[in-house]
Amino acid sequence: MLQHSRLTSLLIAWAATLTTAAHARPEAARLVCQAWSDAPACNADERQGAVSCSFCHAEKVPERNPFGVAFKQWFTNQNLPFPMTAEDMRDALDGIAGLDSDGDGISNGVEIQKGDAPGLLAAAAPACGSKNCVYDYEYAYKRIRLSVCGEPPDFEDFETFQRLPTTLAKDEVLARLLDDCMDSNAWRGKDGVIWEIGHYKIRPIGNLKLGEDEIPASRGGVPAVDYYRDYNIFVYSQIDDNDARYMLLAQDAVIRTDALKGGETTYVKQDETQRLEEKMVMQREYRVGLLTSFWNLAVYLNYTGIARVLVAQAFNSFLGISLAEMQGLEHEVSPELTKFKDYDSKLSDGEGKLREDCARCHRTIDPLSYPFRNYNGLTGTTKITNGEKAPLLKDTSKLGDKENLTPLSYALPRMDYLNERYPGINKMPETGYIFGQRVNNLREWATVLVNSDPFASNLVKDYWSAVLGHDPDPRDPEFVMLWRNFKYQHEYRVAKMMHDMIKTKAFGGRPIAQP
Repeated sequence: MLQHSRLTSLLIAWAATLTTAAHARPEAARLVCQAWSDAPACNADERQGAVSCSFCHAEKVPERNPFGVAFKQWFTNQNLPFPMTAEDMRDALDGIAGLDSDGDGISNGVEIQKGDAPGLLAAAAPACGSKNCVYDYEYAYKRIRLSVCGEPPDFEDFETFQRLPTTLAKDEVLARLLDDCMDSNAWRGKDGVIWEIGHYKIRPIGNLKLGEDEIPASRGGVPAVDYYRDYNIFVYSQIDDNDARYMLLAQDAVIRTDALKGGETTYVKQDETQRLEEKMVMQREYRVGLLTSFWNLAVYLNYTGIARVLVAQAFNSFLGISLAEMQGLEHEVSPELTKFKDYDSKLSDGEGKLREDCARCHRTIDPLSYPFRNYNGLTGTTKITNGEKAPLLKDTSKLGDKENLTPLSYALPRMDYLNERYPGINKMPETGYIFGQRVNNLREWATVLVNSDPFASNLVKDYWSAVLGHDPDPRDPEFVMLWRNFKYQHEYRVAKMMHDMIKTKAFGGRPIAQP
């Protein structure tokens, strides 16, 4: 039986103030300029003595661009820590100076000395995927090794590849190389390519990390939740012949076993008992992948009554749709059908009248949130952390019983508890609408989401950006072909999609020399 003191200590950790973790390393920007002081980027604009974040990172920091990936891989391969001195930084930069990370035909070192960004295609380089490009097998070989395997090609292997007599033979070697690279730790391991794609699905906060890599209290940490469990589910859904939709439909845990030297990291699906000590009180029948993980509910639902923030996070992360920018709001359904009301008194003026400027968007946003009705974040924990009795947490020996107001579980008393603060909120339905389609519960909601075109398109975009170093043009015929094949032919198998990707001119094309 879980003792009340153990529950209290965990709830105190969950209820800790959330602060943003720094995944990028701001000191690196200055160290680059201390190492290569004559680089034009060090004196650009007002950032004298420091390069911009885009030097190593993609638009969504801390995601790395191809140069950033090569930079990290260099000191990882050397079994060295992140460079923290100018001398170490110079060694790392020199180590990848001869590579062409962004594949524009110009080495990293030359681009840095010219003032260009080594992780982005040179401005003068014409875009590939159009008539001005030809598929270059040797370039595709190098790109697979760098972007998927995370290391430059072996010289002898590359020479052997060049001598192959037919394009068919080269196609076969590229396919085998891709499979080998997708089994590598650079692709599937902790901090590998897939892991980093997961950053913007999970959005970790470093000082709350529990377990592996946790920051102790002595260094400012408040260890509360092990969000690596979320990464394990995400990576598992993306590898081997697994269905990528599992990330939002999972009911089991996934256990990661890191590779011994020379081996590969493994991920194994495993049923998980419903015990708070194992960080799982969510009833199995109500688990809906990353949507209902400890991390997601604690951070994005937290103490709120209506899961608007959690829904906005899900739409942004898994569909590439920003509700904050009024995207994805074209599916308004009649309030008579959705039962839309201002249930938490957030949308009304001081006299209780619904503000039309708010209601215009929330007629769509709020019905999206209704299926989260009985999923509890941290509601009800304040009384416990203050040493008081939580009135609807009836029995701490039955945590996870849906009749209990257990934090981070499916809890029927949740709305009754909140009704004291927001009278009438317990009338809010669990039935909701997503893309104009009625759903009865969160599992149905997630099923509609993962079977949608935006889900397939956004996930393929994530891989395109990670491997090619830039976002695709959503109208690019090669990109459209990839995500449509991913959904309709490959049944959401990432490995099959990647085999399509390496055949595109966007991946393996090089500009035809102009007369």
